[in-house]
Amino acid sequence: MVTLEVWYNQEPDNDYSEGDPAIVIETPEELDALIARVQAETKDVAVPSMVECSVAGDPQRGVFDMGIGQAKGFVMFMTPEPVQTHSDGDPGEYVIYDYMAHVREIPASYEVPMDEVRRVAREFLATGTVPTGLTRKIDVK
Repeated sequence: MVTLEVWYNQEPDNDYSEGDPAIVIETPEELDALIARVQAETKDVAVPSMVECSVAGDPQRGVFDMGIGQAKGFVMFMTPEPVQTHSDGDPGEYVIYDYMAHVREIPASYEVPMDEVRRVAREFLATGTVPTGLTRKIDVK
């Protein structure tokens, strides 16, 4: 099992403070609680949120973005051979996610049900390796 550092809704470093630390996730229950928190905090927002996750102390080992919507989301790994979740959505259409007040356009074909997002993130948390069932990344705007 690995420990994840998750970047979601942190205050940045500025002249007044060092900024907020990453959220540390060590168990599947903590991962589920984070997803539930993001969903609760964004339930009335038109654009779902995206969080960045990395292995604590070893970001080269695995970094992934996780889109967290109410019904759908995505997981995209930034590995030497980038991979992500995949559905039958149109790869030529894009959906918008919010990463710390910055727009991220993601191909609609990356979006999957949130149960699949949880499965992929939990598998990485348990093994520290890129989960099964993902496809090679296509370009993102």
